[in-house]
Amino acid sequence: MRPVLLEMAGFGSFREPTAVDFRETEYFALVGPTGAGKSTVIDALTFALYGSVPRWDNARTVALALAPTVARGTVRLVFDLGGARYVAARELRRATTGSVSVRTARLERLRDPSGLGGVDEETEPLADGAAAVTKAVEELLGLPFGDFCTCVVLPQGDFAEFLHTEPRKRQEKLVRILGLGSTT
Repeated sequence: MRPVLLEMAGFGSFREPTAVDFRETEYFALVGPTGAGKSTVIDALTFALYGSVPRWDNARTVALALAPTVARGTVRLVFDLGGARYVAARELRRATTGSVSVRTARLERLRDPSGLGGVDEETEPLADGAAAVTKAVEELLGLPFGDFCTCVVLPQGDFAEFLHTEPRKRQEKLVRILGLGSTT
């Protein structure tokens, strides 16, 4: 999976619409002072795909995704995988009671593998609804949320924990992530 474009509005510390364009990069590093939003960019990418973020320590927590002063937030990730281009998007809403929920979620494959999922572009809907999108992403990437967080977006401080995990458990996880287990 290669990110192409990440768009956020009302997500975490990004109250205003913000885009991170990965198209002209081969490799990238997120650098900046503490509080600049580096971790929130990774959170938004993970949230678009899985509807959760590892540093929240609870897969059902979504209230932390919405900026405190907004009623609506969106995250949209355009990504490439296996020669195709996909768009994963989720919208959050704050109810008058203050509770936050995922209002819409969708996963689509773009007909044009060079497109960015604009309103005029044709897409093939793959999943609709929060749970269905998460399941479809897991199948598409071949990684459930926990494995994605271990091998793609390992949260700050968790690398040491992974290294110090019991060798057998670490090996089991790596065998599963890399698809090296027996298929019989």
